[in-house]
Amino acid sequence: MGMRTMRGSLAPPLGACVLLVLLLSAGCAKYNTFFNAKRAFDDAERVREDALRQHQDPPKPKGQQKADYETAIRKAQKILDDYPGHSLTDDALFLQAKALHRLESYRMSIRKLDLLFTNFPQTPYLEEALYLQGLNHLLIGSLAKSQEYLDRLAKLFPDSKYQAETRKVIGDNAFTMKDWETAFDSYQEYLSQKQGVQDPDRIGLKLGQCCWELHRYEDALPVLDKVITGTLSNEMAFNAKLLKARMLTRLGRYDEAARLIDEIRPEAEVFGSQGMVVLVEAENLYAQGKGDEATPLLQNMPDEWATPEVKARVADLLGHQFMTEGKWEDAKVQFQTALRNKLVLDDPEETRRLNGNLNDYLAAETALKDAKGDRVPRLKLLEANALLFGLGRPGQAARLYVEAATDTAADSSDAARAMYGAFLAYRDHLDKPDSAALFSAALQEKFPSSPQAFEVSTDKHGESLLDFLLDRQHQVQQTNFAALSPEERAALEAAPDTAGSSAGFRPEEHQGIRRRMVYLSRRANLVYPPPQVIIPLGESVMERAAGDVPGGVEAPLTVPGTAASDTAAAPVGPEQAGAGQREKEQPQAEKKPKEQQKKPQQKKRSKDWDLLRSPAPGEGP
Repeated sequence: MGMRTMRGSLAPPLGACVLLVLLLSAGCAKYNTFFNAKRAFDDAERVREDALRQHQDPPKPKGQQKADYETAIRKAQKILDDYPGHSLTDDALFLQAKALHRLESYRMSIRKLDLLFTNFPQTPYLEEALYLQGLNHLLIGSLAKSQEYLDRLAKLFPDSKYQAETRKVIGDNAFTMKDWETAFDSYQEYLSQKQGVQDPDRIGLKLGQCCWELHRYEDALPVLDKVITGTLSNEMAFNAKLLKARMLTRLGRYDEAARLIDEIRPEAEVFGSQGMVVLVEAENLYAQGKGDEATPLLQNMPDEWATPEVKARVADLLGHQFMTEGKWEDAKVQFQTALRNKLVLDDPEETRRLNGNLNDYLAAETALKDAKGDRVPRLKLLEANALLFGLGRPGQAARLYVEAATDTAADSSDAARAMYGAFLAYRDHLDKPDSAALFSAALQEKFPSSPQAFEVSTDKHGESLLDFLLDRQHQVQQTNFAALSPEERAALEAAPDTAGSSAGFRPEEHQGIRRRMVYLSRRANLVYPPPQVIIPLGESVMERAAGDVPGGVEAPLTVPGTAASDTAAAPVGPEQAGAGQREKEQPQAEKKPKEQQKKPQQKKRSKDWDLLRSPAPGEGP
């Protein structure tokens, strides 16, 4: 902003001096405005840099930091508005784009950088601008456009430090989205760069966490060892050791894990992580089958150690342990506690599924105390479904299936489902093909037209279950049509085609005909009317199906192999949502208020679930 010396000239007149002062003042205003914008931006960046120096992820801008970024954007805009074409224009555009990127206004940042590339193709900010634009497009999901800018960066600046930075940001974004594979690959590429790697300990620990989520425990150990030996942060080293102890437990290296836990125990209080250390120690004991030592350790943990994360994970561990011991009520309480903070659980979906199955089983067990008539076998069917598909007790499930199937109060639909459940329990879970074959034969003998009998039949002639059920539905519709009176049938056939020539037809006309048409068209697929006759099961068939039952013992109460099967670790059945649907006693959905008709999110179910669930009123086998 200096002035060249005027030699050999006379002093300028007074008017010229005034004009010169005004021009200098205007120039200073431009530079002062940009200087203030840059200072506000630098103040905001210092908060980010401090977090990185402390081995932390940069915080989302808020408070004064956010205000400083906004001040930088506003003052840079003043340069663009008041001094168009000034030499600071590209500086102002880039400053705005970078501040908008920090504020996560990625689309606004893209617009500013597009203006920069268009008007200043040789800007000195080109290297970082290409990097920022690639990230902007990545973070709004425009992957192809992002790659285009990153390719330009690689071509124009092959040794750019931003090559490594790009990999790190992609990894951080994937890590936040829980895309563990992408995060794993990106972090590995970042750490392998020859230059530009600024925080290998922080990224190494996050890479170890990706390995944990991907069950790549062996791959994680050398990564965590580098963090432990290379970091200058004691807290970072402590967290790496804690994660490594969990990895060693999963690998079955229990003694190594125990030694590492003992090593970090004195440091736990410094970092407020006593509860986490006890939790990892309990995981190691449970993995060794020492539940009698681990459970008291968790139950006697001081309340001040139980952070929200620790509390949820402790409850999840106790819930699984109580499940193993058959303490259903205690397990239910623990799972409900764990699910209040489900994001920190190792497998929240499994915990949710087990909790749902426990609720179904305990509700049916409670209802059985006062149940009478056909509700008894139906509730036993619900209990058996929960035990087989959710709680890993196929032996107990088989006993209940047989009891439900042989109950003389059971209608044909419940009996067929119960026999099919027994067939599945013996064939798929108890490894007793002979017993499964007897139940298959009994099912086809007693209920040959049921979907369950079709499913166990070996003579299907290429027909699928869907074909079978659609044929059944067609037969029902024909029966309904045949039941119409001649007048109703004639009126129905004369009704206008709604897809064709329906001009002049008003819905309020012929209400009776319209209701009949709606009734026929709205009948739910694969739902049948209740049976008119309840078919009891003969004891002879069930006695044969029960196998080697000693004399004097009732066949429905004793099933081959069930006692031993429940003491061993029984395999858990296919995943399904809620092991039984409670008996519906409400009116049809059309009569409920609209806000009550919203369907809950569907859960994954076993392919055999619809053949086992208890039917709603009005359903057949």
